[in-house]
Amino acid sequence: MKRVIAAHAHAVEDKAARRTAILQAADVSFAAGPGHLPTAAVIASATGLAKGTVYLYFQTKEEIFAALLLQKWSTVMKESQALLQTTKGTRAAKVSAFLAGLVAHLENHPELLRLDALGYSVLEKNMSHAVLVTHKAEFMMRLEKTGSVIDSALRLTEGRGIQLFMRTYALTRGLWQSYQHTEETVSAGVIISQRLVANPFGAELRDALTEYWRGALSVCADRR
Repeated sequence: MKRVIAAHAHAVEDKAARRTAILQAADVSFAAGPGHLPTAAVIASATGLAKGTVYLYFQTKEEIFAALLLQKWSTVMKESQALLQTTKGTRAAKVSAFLAGLVAHLENHPELLRLDALGYSVLEKNMSHAVLVTHKAEFMMRLEKTGSVIDSALRLTEGRGIQLFMRTYALTRGLWQSYQHTEETVSAGVIISQRLVANPFGAELRDALTEYWRGALSVCADRR
């Protein structure tokens, strides 16, 4: 019986290690590329696995990158929770630390928002319904945890934290997209973001989020 349990545990560890290797290879391949999803064959080659083996873990390449995207946003949320829980001082100090950490993470991992931009239009359209439902449920679980930490750290009414975080995500995604431009617009000299603001993306995002949170929390204070 012990041998059976040990063999099962070893098999589970091997599967987890292979899944991790697939996600790591997908991460490196995507970050080094022009923004398109690498093929399953490229990912398999990078891990030393057969392409068929990759499909034992993920039904489509889009599922691989959806899992990777969930992993990346989970890291962001865990870091945000830690900053909010460990930063001492006023509500403003906690928000400042949280926003600084968020912007720094996005600046250090530019591939995150590039991959996120493919979420609805590419990844979700090529995932089975069952996998998509599970993916959404896991993301929501992490999101609710983050919202709860925000509520507790900033002494907000229940549910306000998740609302603030989702709006932060929407603002971040929208601002990032406004900074993107095609080769055609560059050659034509039409780069809207550069005409509107002189700041690089990170600085502009930091200012925009700071202004949003300052206004949002002032409304919270007024309602108390």
